[in-house]
Amino acid sequence: MSMAMHTLLFGLTADPIHKGHEQVILNSFEFAKNNGIQIEQLLLIPTYQPNLIAGKSQPQSAFRARFEMCELVAEGIRKNLKLPVYVTDIEKQLYDLNGVKSYSYDTLHATEVKHKLFVLSADHFSGRWPKFRKWHQWQRLVKENGLMIHQRPGHGINASFIQQLKTINPAIHVVEGLPQIDVSSTELRAKLKSQPIDTISHLDEAVKAFIESHEIY
Repeated sequence: MSMAMHTLLFGLTADPIHKGHEQVILNSFEFAKNNGIQIEQLLLIPTYQPNLIAGKSQPQSAFRARFEMCELVAEGIRKNLKLPVYVTDIEKQLYDLNGVKSYSYDTLHATEVKHKLFVLSADHFSGRWPKFRKWHQWQRLVKENGLMIHQRPGHGINASFIQQLKTINPAIHVVEGLPQIDVSSTELRAKLKSQPIDTISHLDEAVKAFIESHEIY
């Protein structure tokens, strides 16, 4: 019997995509390899018109720019590390089809691949009342997809909530003990507005060149 080939699905605003996101991608493959999970591909899913919770703001740059920045990073990872990382515009497709914002559940449901694992950050699973419990159809999302949850500096994971999730779907994976990069898109946007781009770290060189040539921020 052959092992199931999984697709990792990583939703992100990518405003801009940065080295922290890249580390999550690398850690996903490393964790999978160390735990006998076969990965067919990882799909980056830039948000189109996100349903926002927890004080998040709308993306500051256009979808096309954020999509293209993701493409640059995915292309670099494929070329340099030989890892199957690609980008999908499924959220734009859904918006064009239905005219409404997508929840993560709808996006994942519409992504036509088998054996999905949704890649997420620990901040949705920390504290006494994890934010993930407010997500649209969160129990169905877990049941149908499985999760790969990555540690994030400053966000402890609620272990009892993870155990609760595992009763819905045993395919709940917490990635621990791998490198983390403490950076956020918010902090990078502030730096891009106030200092020369060549002084800013945590951005891929191709992404820097794209931001500079398109004068995005």
